[in-house]
Amino acid sequence: MKELPALGNDATVRLSRQGGQVTTMTRPREIEFAQCNVDEREQICNVLNRCLPQTSTDVGRGDQRFYQIEVRYRSDNRDDQLRFTVPEDQASEELKRLWDKGQV
Repeated sequence: MKELPALGNDATVRLSRQGGQVTTMTRPREIEFAQCNVDEREQICNVLNRCLPQTSTDVGRGDQRFYQIEVRYRSDNRDDQLRFTVPEDQASEELKRLWDKGQV
């Protein structure tokens, strides 16, 4: 299972809802940790950590929607990225709210 790395002020989280027949529901959301306070960053990391057990590579078949989560960060003085998907029917309400409203 993937692990969420330690994320600092330079991290960016990009959430998008993919799949399904209605492509207008994609509406990506980007959250820059530099714009968040410490508590908000911790809450976002907690939501993402709870998503990791629900990740799947077998998503997007037929009308199935899923959330694509991309985390961009710096590690050992280099840019890095973690990408994973969560089927919509397994996504927590917190993840849905984070994508929809940009807040936990």
